[in-house]
Amino acid sequence: MSYRVRRIDPFWMANPIVIAAAVLGLILALVGYTKGQGALTIIGAVLLGCSVLIASKPAVTGVLATLGFFGGVVNFVVLPNAQLSGATLPWKLVSTLFFALLYTILMEALVLVVAALYNLFAGTMNAGAIELEIEDSGEQGAEG
Repeated sequence: MSYRVRRIDPFWMANPIVIAAAVLGLILALVGYTKGQGALTIIGAVLLGCSVLIASKPAVTGVLATLGFFGGVVNFVVLPNAQLSGATLPWKLVSTLFFALLYTILMEALVLVVAALYNLFAGTMNAGAIELEIEDSGEQGAEG
């Protein structure tokens, strides 16, 4: 069997309002950061993060949140650096959860951008497609 992937669709809701909210959140966060206004930066970052989470499929969110959680556990609980060695377990767990949330949002944004670029190049430039070769292994219980 051979499959050709011409488009990657990680979007759950590719509504223009969701994309506009993400762009607005990015602009607000950057303006707040450059002007030194923490509240505006936080509002923009929350708007951007919520828009990214809404835009991607729940399966993508689940996989990336799991990877972020395990990365946070390793980074803050199992092998903490010298600055975190004196922190109590509840603070290490809070750090792990914040790390998982930030990792999920950043990686989902990366997945959405990579998919959009792939779709742009594969669709408009006829750059080809990803080809998957899958072979049939036969029946599992036939041997034996």
